[in-house]
Amino acid sequence: MADNTQLKADIAYVRAVAERSRTKPVRPIYLLWAMIGLCGFVLVDFVDDKKWISIYWLFAAPIGLALSFWLGFRAGRNQGATSRETGIRHSLHWLAFMTAGVLGLALVHAGQLTWQGFGSLWVLLLALTYFQLGLHLERRLLPIGVLMGAGYLVTVWVPKFGWTATGVVLAIALVTGAYLGAPKSETAG
Repeated sequence: MADNTQLKADIAYVRAVAERSRTKPVRPIYLLWAMIGLCGFVLVDFVDDKKWISIYWLFAAPIGLALSFWLGFRAGRNQGATSRETGIRHSLHWLAFMTAGVLGLALVHAGQLTWQGFGSLWVLLLALTYFQLGLHLERRLLPIGVLMGAGYLVTVWVPKFGWTATGVVLAIALVTGAYLGAPKSETAG
């Protein structure tokens, strides 16, 4: 009986390793966030009334998150190889990012952080989120995390068009990540 239990555990381990090694990016999610991020970051440099930035993210982030969950669920169902557990991990990972960012509002309301600093805090959290997801679930996100770490520094120290530059880098990195590692038959279309 112990041999049977060990065999089942070994098979489960091999299956988990195989699934992690062949994850394909859900291209529409990468492209969606490339567009959302680029538009939102550009707003910071070009909109005089900063309330529009808050309004944009108030709607874009939850809608993008909901669309991402739906696209991820649909892709997992179509691929047949993606486990429900991996989908839940991705979802919880991004929900934790959103929650940490919203909790950062307490720093603003307590007077310990400016609104400008709050925006940069989101970029820092984004960098950490991409990097950790790259470490634990999807390797192609590691460089995006590193680039967003550099983008965080740009948003802090480059006063003119730093946000736009960071948004462009994020968009390029996400579009590249969407096609990185995809089989040749997928990249042709």
